[in-house]
Amino acid sequence: MVVGRVNGHEEAAGVATPEDALAHMLDWLRADENASAVWYLREDWPSPVTLIGRPAPGVVGETRRCAHLFRVRPGAVLYGSITARCGTELLLTEIEWLRLGAGMPCECCLVIGARHSRSWEGWTR
Repeated sequence: MVVGRVNGHEEAAGVATPEDALAHMLDWLRADENASAVWYLREDWPSPVTLIGRPAPGVVGETRRCAHLFRVRPGAVLYGSITARCGTELLLTEIEWLRLGAGMPCECCLVIGARHSRSWEGWTR
């Protein structure tokens, strides 16, 4: 979900991906320079979701563009930046979101993620 205030009115939109969320937020900011917006996984979602993303091209050198795991809890409001399992913080506008299996994985994210999960089931939805 993306929610915000645009031109003095409350706005909300259901989105399927982080890219869609960012696109809505940027559209609102283009329409109103004073707009505010956040995105979140709905509170009634049954469990946390792990998203996969890496720094977008040009943000860091190619050798540092590893795929990080971002755990999103239902109801947790996101704006500005998001922190990966390994502690790497990236601005939402600087993330290339990936599908499962794409990109070179961040080894720290994998180790920390495996330690906090009894199984791989439910890691991506």
